[in-house]
Amino acid sequence: MGLVTLAALCVAAFAILFRYFERYRVALLPAIAVNYTVAFACGLIAAPTGRLNDANDLLLPASLIGILFVLIFTLAGLSAQRAGAARTTIAGRMSLVLTITGTLLLFHERIEPITVVGIALALIGLVLTTATGQNNGAGQGQWLLPMLLFLCSGAADIGFTYTQRTLAQGEVAAILPTLCFGASTVVSVLLLLVRREHGALRQTRTWIGGVVLGMVNYASLVLLVHALNAGTHPAAVIFPVMNILAILIATAAGIILFKERLSARQWSGILLCLASLSLIMSATT
Repeated sequence: MGLVTLAALCVAAFAILFRYFERYRVALLPAIAVNYTVAFACGLIAAPTGRLNDANDLLLPASLIGILFVLIFTLAGLSAQRAGAARTTIAGRMSLVLTITGTLLLFHERIEPITVVGIALALIGLVLTTATGQNNGAGQGQWLLPMLLFLCSGAADIGFTYTQRTLAQGEVAAILPTLCFGASTVVSVLLLLVRREHGALRQTRTWIGGVVLGMVNYASLVLLVHALNAGTHPAAVIFPVMNILAILIATAAGIILFKERLSARQWSGILLCLASLSLIMSATT
């Protein structure tokens, strides 16, 4: 679980960086475009030489996954504005249901009953931890964007896992994140030009934020690939554990760095997450 823990640290760092983006008024879309460019560059530097020619079968699925990455970012931003932060966060977390179900069906993975109980507690805990009770004025019929976010997040996780398991084994596995980030770079830059927000690229803070985010982004995906490749634990266990740890780390960072105060509901969610993590870990040791 060491790789999963490191991946969770990167995912939590993602959330923390976005908080700093808000504090220092970093333009989101330009920073995201820089982030994917940096992640792609890291992949090109780290990818095994001579293996890019072996990645022809990965081009199409990796491109689709890369497009989904950018779409998820865009949907998350729109959904937070129009449907509220609570609904958006819950939709993103509940995509775990699709990921777990998809990996179980596709790979015929077997998990212990105690793990199923742990995953169920984790889902409840994640909802309670991320729910704020506020919907930012969202009215009826505002679940469309969160629902699209839910579907796209699940599809990206399932697609990435399926591609890694079936097409990206051995040294070729290191190329998969690179190709995904390459597609994300193209799409995010095009989106930046269409929206005419490229002026923010002249700001130093855009580049600092984007570069740091890109390195963290690349590390998180590479660590996830290695965790899935290790075959020590099924994907249906890796994804919930990674999300639980990321939430717990991000919550602790929020309390320490941003002086956040948690409601009784959120504390109960954290306790459920800890209980679920204990159950899942006890079943995998």
